[in-house]
Amino acid sequence: MTIKSKLKYLAASILAVLLTSGTAFASLTSESRAALSQLRSQNSAAAKVSSRALAVLVFPNVVKAGFIFGAQGGEGILFVHGKTAGRYRTVAASYGL
Repeated sequence: MTIKSKLKYLAASILAVLLTSGTAFASLTSESRAALSQLRSQNSAAAKVSSRALAVLVFPNVVKAGFIFGAQGGEGILFVHGKTAGRYRTVAASYGL
């Protein structure tokens, strides 16, 4: 099996796990609000920028794993003027030392 085919297999596996272990929308929204609130309370620059932003995309939990081959994935919420505007997913794969 070549490196390219291993990467494709790894990316497909991660995507399958993320699709089957989807977080409930309400729970993801509350986790995202809590993460954003914590960031704003701990970092005044983040609070200032987010108060002026048109939209903020928050990924409260991105899982990463790897050894030579790596992968990461997570789900997040887009807030537009403080209101939930969409659900997003991030997935990535890598290889190397």
